[in-house]
Amino acid sequence: MVTVGDGRMSAAWAWVRTRWLNIGLILLLVAAVVATVLVVTNPGTEQPVVRTAAVTRGDVTATVTGSGNAESSLRTPVSFEGSGTVTSVAVEPGDTVELGQVLATIDDAAAQAELRTAEAVLAGAQAALDQARAGPTAVQSQQDQLAITQAEHALDNTRAAVTAAEEQLKLDRASTQSAIDNAKTQRANDDEATATAVENAEDTLEADTKTQNTLVDQAEAEERAACGGTSSATDDTDDDSGSTASSCTSAKLATKNAKNTRNAVLLADEQAVTTAKQTRESTLDQGAQAITEAEQARADTLHAGETTIETNKQAVTKAEGDVTATRLTAEANAHPQTPEEIAQAQATVDSAQVDVDTARRGVEETALKAPQAGVVLAVNGEVGASASGQGSDDSGASSDDSSGDSDSAGSDAASSAGDGFVVIANVSELAVTADIPEADAAKLELGQQATLTFPGTGTTATGRVTRKDPQSTVSNDVVFYPVTVSLDTRRTGSMSAPPPACR
Repeated sequence: MVTVGDGRMSAAWAWVRTRWLNIGLILLLVAAVVATVLVVTNPGTEQPVVRTAAVTRGDVTATVTGSGNAESSLRTPVSFEGSGTVTSVAVEPGDTVELGQVLATIDDAAAQAELRTAEAVLAGAQAALDQARAGPTAVQSQQDQLAITQAEHALDNTRAAVTAAEEQLKLDRASTQSAIDNAKTQRANDDEATATAVENAEDTLEADTKTQNTLVDQAEAEERAACGGTSSATDDTDDDSGSTASSCTSAKLATKNAKNTRNAVLLADEQAVTTAKQTRESTLDQGAQAITEAEQARADTLHAGETTIETNKQAVTKAEGDVTATRLTAEANAHPQTPEEIAQAQATVDSAQVDVDTARRGVEETALKAPQAGVVLAVNGEVGASASGQGSDDSGASSDDSSGDSDSAGSDAASSAGDGFVVIANVSELAVTADIPEADAAKLELGQQATLTFPGTGTTATGRVTRKDPQSTVSNDVVFYPVTVSLDTRRTGSMSAPPPACR
């Protein structure tokens, strides 16, 4: 049973009370009239005894009905600050844990590497600070002088490289120009040689034409003489009369052979002229291509040489800067550090120390520890799984002795703290949430005192109304509102309450 009172009654209850009070007064008036009539009509009747009582002030209670389970009102989800692979889980749901107890761990290889890096940076910063405070040493002076010597040697080497590149460029200019000149000379020689070959072929054609024509003319003259003046050019058929002698036949055959020989010789000469001209054209094209390639090779070679010189000159500039820097460093190291420089070195050490502390916390955070004592409600991970860094979010509920105008007084007594890798409950903070009919819920106010009954043991516990949920539910045509009562005692169990009373 839950009893709730606050010294005030709702308007509905006041209306009901007024109505019944009026009915009671009417009934008392009727009873008084009847009694008066009886006394008047029967004077001998004994007078009734009237009881009196002193008026006192007290609490008026109202009873409402609801049931619920006692649960922890303070649940804490705990998660890893960083991400990684889970390497161990040390608890199970239902285990009791103490403050600071290790619940689970993730792989700490990355965190250890960050810690080692931060420690190395801190060591370097500390060494620089110590050096700044101590001033120059003999070893430092030797190192500075060695750095200067090396920088000067590097400068000499880069200057020598520039000189060598310039000399090489001169040689390349001469050699590439010589290649171009040779290609042009070769083309001129080829032009002259091929022209001579063409002229020789044409001269041979002209001489052979004259010679072969003379031979043909001689053969034709001999044929005319042998055949009695008949021209072989117009009479190529046999003499139908059969009077041609064998000498005429021989002369005609000789004329025919002479003509065939002339044709063959002249054809060969004409082919020789054509071949000579084609050879000349091809040779001159090759010569022109050779000149072009030589000119392109010269341009590429000279460009490469000039690029090399420019690169080496840039190296000289850098080497000169290195020499200057090493000399300035040696000069700076030769003088004690100023207070401002020592302060700057100290600030660097302090910053590095912060990084080390942060990295060390990162290593410590690979072990998930209980932020409070309690009971493990859930473990949302296993070995080998990936844990994402979400941090821990402590939340819960506590009772509030004062009433307010909002629907919640204090924290939510039964709200879940959210999902974490491990969820821990504080069993010392209990609350009961029950569904109360709408008519009864209207009688309840935040901060009212309440008495709850545990039916299993018959014991009771006190508490206060800490939440009235505005979200209703309907069951069997009855509207219910969740109402939360935070307990003052540390009891757990299932609770069933008859209608609480409101005072």
